[in-house]
Amino acid sequence: MTILKASHLKKYYGRDESLVKALDDVSLSVEDGQFVAIVGTSGSGKSTLLNMLGGLDVPASGAVQVENESMEKMTEEQLTVFRRRRIGFIFQNYNLIPYLTAYENIVLPVRLDGKEEDGDFLKEIVRFLELDGKLANYPSHLSGGQQQRVAIARALVSKPAIILADVKWSMVLIVYCVYSVQKKRKKGTLYTNRA
Repeated sequence: MTILKASHLKKYYGRDESLVKALDDVSLSVEDGQFVAIVGTSGSGKSTLLNMLGGLDVPASGAVQVENESMEKMTEEQLTVFRRRRIGFIFQNYNLIPYLTAYENIVLPVRLDGKEEDGDFLKEIVRFLELDGKLANYPSHLSGGQQQRVAIARALVSKPAIILADVKWSMVLIVYCVYSVQKKRKKGTLYTNRA
């Protein structure tokens, strides 16, 4: 089954001599259990593509579907809920909320939906990412690596259809570990690297 499908995405900035074609007719798909890497130099459109695939930005033309649901006709509110439930994001700067504990940061997407997290799955993630004993800590009391793993746990806890990770080369191994968790669940993982 196709988890993510992008068709003919275009995103241009500027015009005339300053025209930048960040995305120019890009199409791709990610299947169940597939690990996809998008590699390129700085400024080649990797983050722009990831933002389009995750519904964080809107293409000038083209379409994105996650599990056969198209995002282009969704309202902002529908898109927010859709992203929270279906797409796990791992941002390079982690985007942890400083006044929430590690535990509260991890479960935030599930709690925003008014649901309870799957306790057994959460324990598995915490153990896998070696966050035992750190869940009561605030981000400022975690190392950079621990903050990174909290962000990864947050991306996984809602059991999304796909994980989108915009990370440096040094994170490839940990993203591959995320892929192994997703593969067990038969879901997709897509990442871009930042040199």
